Amino acid sequence: MTRYVVIGNGVAGVTAAQTLAQSQPGADLHIYAAEPYPYYRRPQLPDYIAGLVTETDITYRPPEWYAERGIQVHLNSPVEELDPAARRLRLADGTSVPYDRLLLATGGIAWIPPVLGADLRGVFTLRTLDDARAIRDWARSVRRAVVIGGGLLGLETARALRSLGLEVTVLEAAPYLMPRQLDREGAAILEALLHRMDIRTETGTGTEAILGNGAVRAVRLKDGREFLADLVV
Repeated sequence: MTRYVVIGNGVAGVTAAQTLAQSQPGADLHIYAAEPYPYYRRPQLPDYIAGLVTETDITYRPPEWYAERGIQVHLNSPVEELDPAARRLRLADGTSVPYDRLLLATGGIAWIPPVLGADLRGVFTLRTLDDARAIRDWARSVRRAVVIGGGLLGLETARALRSLGLEVTVLEAAPYLMPRQLDREGAAILEALLHRMDIRTETGTGTEAILGNGAVRAVRLKDGREFLADLVV
């Protein structure tokens, strides 16, 4: 029996495993996931931060769904090394796993701007459920947030933080918000909507440094201006 291994428990990996289960009933199917959680809807993480949905709400497939299709899911099992010649992979705990066919569906990673202070406490990325938990917990005891990046995820995160009562500023290096999706006219309409939500926006200037002593205190732009912040995403 052919042993299929999928590395990655996101939409691509789970959909691929589902397709294999449908096309080859009874196949030996395995998904290896670095996170300890079943497949969940990453686009809803800002809603989770805002308290609009629970972890149960964003969990997409219950355990029985995998069992019914013969898909074995190995959570909290990050892969550290591949040996294509031997057709084996090694997990972080040292376990060696054989495979006949391997699919890499690991998804992306959060990009961290190469600026001083990105490692301060109170500075977060948003990619995983653990990230969302940490942001939500930190937001409970602070007043001001700066979101670096005026794309879709950044704006959704800004909305979530504003709904928690924080003062929020969005910084976008491009001349206008969501430059990959909108033209200037559309971005101007969006910016006006954000301002009505009391979300401040600054475009056309990059971030120079994140300031603080242990924990974040402010964000400095390349034009010299500084914005106070207790939380940065």
